[in-house]
Amino acid sequence: RHAAPRRWGDLEQAYQHISSLWEHAWREQHRSLETFHWLREMMSFLQVDLPDTVLRSLCAPVEEVFLHTESPRPIPGVTTVLPRLAQRYRLGIISDTGLTPGRVLRTILQQDGLLDLFQVTTYSDEIGETKPLPGPFRRTLEALGTPPEQAVHVGDLPETDIVGAKGVRMKAFLFLGVSQRHDGRELADATFENYDQLETLLEQRKWV
Repeated sequence: RHAAPRRWGDLEQAYQHISSLWEHAWREQHRSLETFHWLREMMSFLQVDLPDTVLRSLCAPVEEVFLHTESPRPIPGVTTVLPRLAQRYRLGIISDTGLTPGRVLRTILQQDGLLDLFQVTTYSDEIGETKPLPGPFRRTLEALGTPPEQAVHVGDLPETDIVGAKGVRMKAFLFLGVSQRHDGRELADATFENYDQLETLLEQRKWV
C-alpha cells in the first residue's frame, strides 16, 4: 500500500488534470505525452508516492488495454475501400497517439486485416513530433517516395491534419464522418462523409 483509497471524485479531478496536460503537450508543444509521465503526473496529483520502477511496470498494461478489451472498430467503409485503394496508390498513416502507442495500434490494424495495406505508418510517440509540424508529413512522404504535390492527406481535424498537410504542399481532404468539423471546409481541398465518397473523389478529380 502506498496511499489510502481515493474517492471517485478525486480520480475524476486527477483525470481532468492529466487530460489538460496532455492537451497542452499536443496542442502547444506538438508532442505526445509518454505513458510514464501520464502515470507520474496522475499519481502526483493524487499525492500517491510510487517508485519509478512500479510506474514503468504499469505502462504496458495501460497502453495495451485495447488488446485485452473490445478495441475501436474500423469506420464503416474502410475495410472495403482501403484494399481497393491500396491496389492503385501507395498508402501511409500519419497519426498523433494518446495512451495507445504506435506499436499497439499496429497490432490492432493487423487484427483488422488493414496493416499490410500501408507501406509506412508514422506515429507521434515514435518520432517525437505531432501534426501539424512538417516532420511527420515529410517523413512519411520520404518513406513512400512520393513528392508532396502528388499526395493527398486525409484527416478529421482542420488544425492538425489540414493545416499540416497544406503546410508541406500536400492536398488535404477533410473527413466529416466522425468529428463533423465543418469549420474546416474552407481550408480543405475536398470534404467527404463516407469512404465510398473518398474513392470517387480520387477517381474524378485526379488528385494523385
